[in-house]
Amino acid sequence: MQNELYEQYLQLLAEIEGVITQLNEVEKRKIDAVHKDDLLAVDECIRQEQAISLTMRSLESRRRKQLTELGLSEVKLSGLAAAFPDDLRQQAAVAAERLQNAYHDYNSISAAARNALERGLREIDRMMQPPQPVQPPEVLRATAQAAQTGGLKSAPKLEGNAAKPGGEDNTQPRKKLDFGA
Repeated sequence: MQNELYEQYLQLLAEIEGVITQLNEVEKRKIDAVHKDDLLAVDECIRQEQAISLTMRSLESRRRKQLTELGLSEVKLSGLAAAFPDDLRQQAAVAAERLQNAYHDYNSISAAARNALERGLREIDRMMQPPQPVQPPEVLRATAQAAQTGGLKSAPKLEGNAAKPGGEDNTQPRKKLDFGA
């Protein structure tokens, strides 16, 4: 009877490994979707991740319960094989290693997906920023001169009917607009 509980626990570990592997595949698809700017595919991946996370919660609850039944609730995955009966020790070592590898892969793939999403969000944020006003060449030259000499000696003057359609005089200073930026 006791060996049966250990074998059930090993089956549960294999099931958890399978779900983590499934999650890894979703993460890879999400990275691909982000690179292709396919928001619908990204959204679908996020939905799949949510469903998988519910499955993982259920499996984790079962895992804790079975560990308690085996009297191994304080045993870490890395020390699992040593706590198993001799005839199942090798299987426990293999199961623990496979699960650790799947989890390590998940951490790597998940970090890459998070970075790709963050990069995409930064690009969207940049696109949403209002465009910077284009300075006329006279202002750019005066700004460059001020930077070289340590101050602006005189403001550039625009001549007569300069730069404004309709020919009105543009030599009067304009009121600065403040958009709260």
